[in-house]
Amino acid sequence: QLFDNSRHNISNIVVENVFNTVPHSPPSFRPHRNPHHREETQRLIDEFLEAGMIQESNSPYAAPAFIVPRKDNRPGRLVVDYRALNKITIPDASPLPHMEDLLQELGKGYKYFSRLDLKSGYHQFRIPTADRPKTAFVVSQGHYEFRVLSMGPQNAPAAFQKTMYAVMKSCREFCHVFLDDIIICSKSFDEHINHLKLAFEALAKQKLVLNASKCELAVQQVVVLGHTVSDTTIAPTTDAIQAILDLKEPRTLKETNKFLGGIAYYRKFVPHFSHIAAPIHRISNLTKDRKHLFKWTVEHSNAFHALKHLLTTAPLFLHFPVDDFPLHLATDASGTATGGVLFQDVNGERHNLFYHSKVLSPIEQKYSVPEKEALAIYHCLQ
Repeated sequence: QLFDNSRHNISNIVVENVFNTVPHSPPSFRPHRNPHHREETQRLIDEFLEAGMIQESNSPYAAPAFIVPRKDNRPGRLVVDYRALNKITIPDASPLPHMEDLLQELGKGYKYFSRLDLKSGYHQFRIPTADRPKTAFVVSQGHYEFRVLSMGPQNAPAAFQKTMYAVMKSCREFCHVFLDDIIICSKSFDEHINHLKLAFEALAKQKLVLNASKCELAVQQVVVLGHTVSDTTIAPTTDAIQAILDLKEPRTLKETNKFLGGIAYYRKFVPHFSHIAAPIHRISNLTKDRKHLFKWTVEHSNAFHALKHLLTTAPLFLHFPVDDFPLHLATDASGTATGGVLFQDVNGERHNLFYHSKVLSPIEQKYSVPEKEALAIYHCLQ
């Protein structure tokens, strides 16, 4: 039953405290009109009703819902615009795991990994009957409300994460959870089989179901959060590298910020990233009343292509730290940025662990050379 994908599964779990709100009048909107997606909307509504995920509603709340098309002619997604509800929701301050911390946790000499993926994870968790009216949405065909957790409410990720922590509590020593991704890691094959058994038992106890097509079992390298992780190294995935190769040169301020945001996730693999990106950073920080001054020049084009080259040229990987070998930090500073690399010498071989860099502020650029060198050390240690 753990891999039974023949029907939608709703577990025994009820998620509380997702929809705590301040005093308010229920927000209500008319449905969006889109005749082109009428049949697709009806198909999804019928599917959700049959699965027990939604029910007809008489709620005073009504968020607009619409279809978001997918690529490759796949069926679209039903998306509910919960922005009005989120404005009156009391935020859950529970944090999600820090992605970098999670990746480093996997680099402790584990030889075998499994990645388990919950099928339609949010939709397997029930919500209290009293909370259902707040999830109500409208389409041209009617007024409905969720019986399960849905995407969009601002507290849904935190509630989901906390619930999964509780589900996998008995497996905490060898299990890492990031929303609907569960990573099992072990130092031997036999140990890994036992760890998988315990993880499966914890999930089955709550009647949760995994998506068999997205699970990886007992592999020696695993894809986690856009990275390929093995027992000794971490690298961007081939899909991530291809996405960077496919990036087109920005022509607007919005495209420039999108480019910087997209590649910043992998800056730790590139020495002197901020120094190279400095020309682009300078034109990306324009305020709303100055964005008309944006101008993309040859200098920015050269920086763009240099970053793409560095982010897609082998070898593009970092090592995980090795116990009993000292850590070394080498730092440097230029007129526009500071940088550094954390590394180890392991049996005569240099292992780079992490590159850091940071653009200098206008005031910092006026520092003397010794002050900039000291600032580089401070930035890296920070």
